[in-house]
Amino acid sequence: MAPNSKHGADTTVLRKFGINEAYQLAMYILDQYRGTILSCRYEIPPRLAPAESQARLEEAVKFAVVGTIMRHPMLQVGMTDATSKSPSWIQLPSLDLTQHIKWVQVDGDFEETVQEAFRTQLDDRFPDFSVQLPNWRVTVFRQGNAPFMEVVLTWNHPQFDGAGAKVFHEDFLELLNADNGACARTGLDGNILRLPQAPPMLPIPIEGLKKMPVDLRYLSKVFWEEIRPSVLNRDKSLATWCPIRTSPYKTQFRSFSINHESLHAVLTLCRQNGTTITGLIHGLALLAFSLHLHSKAAPAFQSSTVMDHRRNLPPAQPDAPWGSSDRAVSNYVTQAVHKYDTGLVARIRSKMPGGVTGEGKLLSADLISELWDASAQTRSEISSRLESGLRNDLVGIFKFVTDWQKTMGDMAKRKRQFSWLVTNIGVMNGGGDIGSDLDAVQRWSISRAQFGLSAEIPAAAIEFSPSASPAAGCVSVRTGRTAPSM
Repeated sequence: MAPNSKHGADTTVLRKFGINEAYQLAMYILDQYRGTILSCRYEIPPRLAPAESQARLEEAVKFAVVGTIMRHPMLQVGMTDATSKSPSWIQLPSLDLTQHIKWVQVDGDFEETVQEAFRTQLDDRFPDFSVQLPNWRVTVFRQGNAPFMEVVLTWNHPQFDGAGAKVFHEDFLELLNADNGACARTGLDGNILRLPQAPPMLPIPIEGLKKMPVDLRYLSKVFWEEIRPSVLNRDKSLATWCPIRTSPYKTQFRSFSINHESLHAVLTLCRQNGTTITGLIHGLALLAFSLHLHSKAAPAFQSSTVMDHRRNLPPAQPDAPWGSSDRAVSNYVTQAVHKYDTGLVARIRSKMPGGVTGEGKLLSADLISELWDASAQTRSEISSRLESGLRNDLVGIFKFVTDWQKTMGDMAKRKRQFSWLVTNIGVMNGGGDIGSDLDAVQRWSISRAQFGLSAEIPAAAIEFSPSASPAAGCVSVRTGRTAPSM
């Protein structure tokens, strides 16, 4: 495309936003969502760990970030007409890396500093849209000559999804181990990265890659749910216990970790009971919500699973710099909806010691059976949705939306649908053995990963975002201050 004179001779409009991108941008503009983070703990090779090697360490990180940027065009582009009904991605002539990479030397408690930064950055906003920068940044935390560092990747969801962030970290790790500074120096002048003059090949939105057929019956059902008066909606599974409130905006974030041995034991139990970690988290949430909420306030529940559909995409274009469809830094997620009816929830509550006063007691055999049954059922629903591809998918319905800001503004005036949501990015490939001939001692690796989302005002009251590295697992929980306490 020719340069767009409205935005200067050096910027070119590449393509309009896809459905997922436009939906996420509308939430950001309306202050219904702010940021997402995937943070990884990197083990530094001995040759770069000493304090006197700090300059070399920072150079290695910068070159690996540059290599990752050049591999993934969505890290290179800015937005234009962002607040209109038809936002677009634009080509940028260069990036100032000081806007995207920041080093923090930690003097106090390292873990406390990282967690506080994590919580703060979830609610930070990105520069004004008039400053046409890619909406992502990396903050690197280091303490003295410690043999590790924390790399916190924070981004605005229109730029890419959680699976895309996982690819970012894995590719960044590969390039750290490749240690190919000569390639990274191409186009790099100090901290200014000159981007290629040829327009980058952006990943095609999901609706442009696959047909998303919608049956008339499904379309009619969704349309009726949208237009019917609230007084006619008698669905007891809606999260009416947690009304949607648009202000004040504040994410409440908690996380916990389990070691490798415990994670392995949990995974073994999941396999034995026909489920996965995602299914188990849904089952545990069902028991917890049933325990903490009274039957009159919450007689039934709905939850949601964010699903990565990269497995259902056709092969990437032969000249795509990211290689294959599963390595695209883009937005390729949809969701599966789960309902837990009044009969199931009542049966679970009836088996709790003392009803809703059984907190702190071990689960009975009957409740454990209910837990695994619910977990297996949820896992089955997720598998069915993935196997059916993109037929009768919500993104297929979203193509009928013409004004996302109005749609999301209207959604915030309705009853909340989901009590909880699970978005699981799975296990990071953090062994550091991809594309590297280095021995194990000199190899970079990832020992921990932590995933988190800011409050999404019209979405679920609470979100669970598990992640894992080869060494440990972590589950993050977020809610908004706009929601009442449970």
